[in-house]
Amino acid sequence: MTSNRNTGNKGKPKLTVVGNTGKKTTGTRKKSATNTRGLTDKQEAFAQAIFEGANFSDAYRQSYDAANMSNASIHNEACLLVQNPKVSMRLEQLNAEREQQRRMQSLSRGDFVLKQLTDEALNPDNSDGARVRALELLGKSVALFTDKVETEDKTERDADAIKAELQAKLDRLLG
Repeated sequence: MTSNRNTGNKGKPKLTVVGNTGKKTTGTRKKSATNTRGLTDKQEAFAQAIFEGANFSDAYRQSYDAANMSNASIHNEACLLVQNPKVSMRLEQLNAEREQQRRMQSLSRGDFVLKQLTDEALNPDNSDGARVRALELLGKSVALFTDKVETEDKTERDADAIKAELQAKLDRLLG
């Protein structure tokens, strides 16, 4: 590794690094390797920590060397990092993946329950009541039986009017 000093860059030395490939890179700061999503390893670790439930500052402390930083600095850097489009996109992607996994798990449970109900309904060893109940639950799962609820809003009624209405309904039902 070789370095050349050039003080024309605001007093900071300009480094020239020659790696194993012979390719020269210049800069004043070492950059982390990027992964396939365009994030650095530290940015990915930060996004994963937030996804797992850490707050921004704690995620920053877990992912970056923040030993000599004040809490306010850590908070500011973490907030800036969350606003980075690549990091925010990664967080959205992780949340979308979690939601998709939750949906798939829910569908799997539903399929399992429906299969078990079908098995119960078709099992000749079960009692007739158990088979009918399984069929009823299967029917409800596809909205075959819908309950109709009628409601009326009669707000200004006294006790005598309510009594008369109930008596009329009973007379209709009993014949």
